Amino acid sequence: MRAVGEMWERGGLSVAQEHLATAVSYHVLTRLYTGLLHETQRRADTVVIAAVHGEHHVLGARMAADVFEGAGYVVRFLGADVPAGSLEAFVAEHQPGIVALSVTMPLGAGVLARQLHALRDRDPTLQLVIGGQGVPAVLRESPGVIYAADTEQLARFIDGMRGAARQGPLPRNIERGGVSFGASTKPERDELGLEARMAQTTAAAADSARAQARRAFLLEQIAFRDPLTELWNRRAFEDRYQALTAGEILPAPTLLMLDVDHFKSVNDGFGHDAGDRALIGVADAIRSALRPDDFAARYGGDEFVALLPDSPGEVAGEIGERIRQHVLTSLTDPAITVSIGISVPDHADRRLAALDVDRALYQAKEHGRNQVAFA
Repeated sequence: MRAVGEMWERGGLSVAQEHLATAVSYHVLTRLYTGLLHETQRRADTVVIAAVHGEHHVLGARMAADVFEGAGYVVRFLGADVPAGSLEAFVAEHQPGIVALSVTMPLGAGVLARQLHALRDRDPTLQLVIGGQGVPAVLRESPGVIYAADTEQLARFIDGMRGAARQGPLPRNIERGGVSFGASTKPERDELGLEARMAQTTAAAADSARAQARRAFLLEQIAFRDPLTELWNRRAFEDRYQALTAGEILPAPTLLMLDVDHFKSVNDGFGHDAGDRALIGVADAIRSALRPDDFAARYGGDEFVALLPDSPGEVAGEIGERIRQHVLTSLTDPAITVSIGISVPDHADRRLAALDVDRALYQAKEHGRNQVAFA
């Protein structure tokens, strides 16, 4: 869409063609959106995203909202043409950690600059992000804001924004010249032809599809997530294992099964709250040791299981040992250890693989617990 905007500015596209390109882009973004909802790491900061007053082009802002949501932030997307007073009131009510503003038309630069100063004066710690082709050079180079030329650049900035807030001063020379702080001029809108109405309808349909995807994702989490540890549950594990072994495809994933040693004594001696904390700690240890393509679930009670695709015994053993060491050194109040069994099957029979890994776990317990054993 950045290239489309540049072509339109040079006269290479008509308004109708620009609207059609926008409609197509919304359709593509909707197809990509559901994949972003599987980000498991949630972040505390709320992000408010809006197009400044008088700005009606919001596709870039919508893309930025998807990037932030995919990164785990809570996102409040306010859309196009947000009056300054409404934005400041919303920020005051919701206390976000980040406000992202977009402007694509040069006439909106003054409005953007004035809004940035108002937000910074209200909250000096507020993280400010700006984007769009209407952002003037003096703001793009300011140490007080993060400028993202496109969503790809924004994605690279997101992790850095967590610990490195841009709280430097905004350029005061904007007030003296270059960008006017006077009354904004609201650009006159084009007549809504067929292409414009198509773009608006597509945008509304895309928002509706996002809302439906969020509801479906929430229902999936309720059905397939363990509410205590936030790992997947046994049903989800069985579905994933069946998918990975469908059609007798080899090699089948390596199985890792983990059991908390003497867990009943933890509940009996320290209470069930301590037992719950221990299970959460074990789940965190598993998450920290696994790779992106691995899959972990709480199988039931104090038993956990993981699928490790494309993992020979040596790699699986290293993962199991990382989990064991993490639990041993981190969960000390009360002290917790785990026994781990690993099976590297040469077949795709789920029943036999389950028996193999269960036998390995039994061997780990029989030989003194707090160790990793292989089938």
